[in-house]
Amino acid sequence: MPQNVLVSVLGEGEYLQKLIRAILEKEVVPQRNLFLSAKNAAACKAAEGYDEVRICEDELAAMIKSEIVLLTASKREMPTELAKISSSSQKRVVVSVCDSEKVDLAYLTDRIAAATELIAAVLHRDEEGKLYATYEINKKARPFLRQPCKDMVDAMCEMINEEG
Repeated sequence: MPQNVLVSVLGEGEYLQKLIRAILEKEVVPQRNLFLSAKNAAACKAAEGYDEVRICEDELAAMIKSEIVLLTASKREMPTELAKISSSSQKRVVVSVCDSEKVDLAYLTDRIAAATELIAAVLHRDEEGKLYATYEINKKARPFLRQPCKDMVDAMCEMINEEG
């Protein structure tokens, strides 16, 4: 059953489209609860064919409408992506999705507004090459929003592993 939370997916990199596709294909949240930026061509392309996904004017508009902000980026680009949302991220759960262990909770805390609820989802590969995520969650993150965040990232990992 889909989670009834409002979600925006922002950022760049190899996991952006995969995360959006996983959320939609595995119906983690209803289509109408997913907000994307019209200025992010890769995000819009990933949502093609899903008519109820909400395309907003820009990243700020998408973020403002959501409770959870999933932010994908490489370690190198993560500071830039965090800077774009930092001033407006309060009262939202921001989930960084990155395959670098250096993008942890301490890293996020140093770069984003103090009142922001943070989750660091660090992607790893096991010895068989399967993708999985580990999570660091700050105490501010509302408990009822923690599981939907994990469910979305885990759905992406599962989909990538199914594709081989």
